[in-house]
Order: sequence, then structure tokens, then C-alpha cells
Amino acid sequence: MNKKTILNVFSTLALLLILAGCFRVERSYSEKRYFVLDVSRQKEVSSAVKGAVLLIHKFRVSPRYDGKGFVYRLGDLTYESDYYNKFFISPGSLLAEEVRKWLARSGLFEHVVESPRAVEPAYILEGEVMTLYGDYSEGATPKAVLGIDLMLIRDASDGSKIVLQKHYHEEVPLKANTPEALIEGWNKALQHILTGFERDLRVKALKKKL
Repeated sequence: MNKKTILNVFSTLALLLILAGCFRVERSYSEKRYFVLDVSRQKEVSSAVKGAVLLIHKFRVSPRYDGKGFVYRLGDLTYESDYYNKFFISPGSLLAEEVRKWLARSGLFEHVVESPRAVEPAYILEGEVMTLYGDYSEGATPKAVLGIDLMLIRDASDGSKIVLQKHYHEEVPLKANTPEALIEGWNKALQHILTGFERDLRVKALKKKL
């Protein structure tokens, strides 16, 4: 192998390494790190609908994203799970807890719980997480992707009725290729989803369909 061929090989390898670094999340392999979601409302509604108790079931999660390790999309059909950066508990439990806290401060319900209590719930909320990943596809801006199906059921003596069923999907551009930036992106995506869900519930309430 002559000198020119060797230089071409090294140049190609260097270019591949540079391109790989552009589209892969920065990670530290020294130890595992655990993260939680945290979504805060801008304001709390003081009044609440008396007697309206909402029960939130643990959210189901698509098997593709049900693990604790962060999932990264690297191409159309290429995904990768991160062994070192993880959710502290299952993503279904994390999301259900953040939704409970948000709706408890919305004023739409008197009580919002995650397990049956002495008082029978008038409403039941079920959720299914359809997408939950960091998108680092080549040629695209890195972003946090979150998609959730939400279904509110009114549980009355004369039978159950679906009040609202809708899919919410958000994509938030990331400030950096880091796990911290990805968590921040997911938090913003969830905040947008819950803002939209609450707005839809208020429309239903105004029409007296809640």
C-alpha cells in the first residue's frame, strides 16, 4: 500500500468519525445516570368542580419505548437504547404522575388520584405513550419527540361514556446533543400536550359535555 493510499484511508476514517459525532448524543460511559420528568404549570386555578373525582391509571407505553433507557432514533429504521442514561422509574409511571399533578391544579376536578380511594371516581383517564425518543437522524435537527393517546371516560351509574379521546404529538428542537437537553425537550413537549389537553377539556366543560 503506497503513501497516497494510506493517506486516503486515514482521511476517510477521520471524515466518518466527524460525521458520526454530529448525529450522536453526547454520553459519558463512567456511570449510569437517572432522570425524571418535571412539568410545572404557569398558574394554578384556585376553584375546583365540587365532587368531580378523576382517577388516572398508569400509562401504557409502546413496547418500543417501555424500557428505562433513553431511546434514540438514528435513521428511518434505526434506533438505539442508552444503557447509561435512563428514567429513574418506568416512563409510564413518570408521565402519569406529571399528568396527575398538572390536572390537580387545573380546577377541572376536585380530586385527582392515581389509585382508587374511598370516594368513587366520576372520571377515569387512560393514556398510552406511542412515541418517546430523541431524534438524532442524519441531516435533521436533533429533537425530543413525544406522542400520547389520552382518553377521558365518565363513569356514571348508567354506564361509562368516552368524553374525549385524542392523540397529542409534539417535537421540540434540542439546544444540545446531551441527555439533559433531551429531558428538557421532553418536559416542554409534555407541557405543550397537557396545555392542549386541558384546553380541550375546558371546551367540553363549556359545552356541558363533561
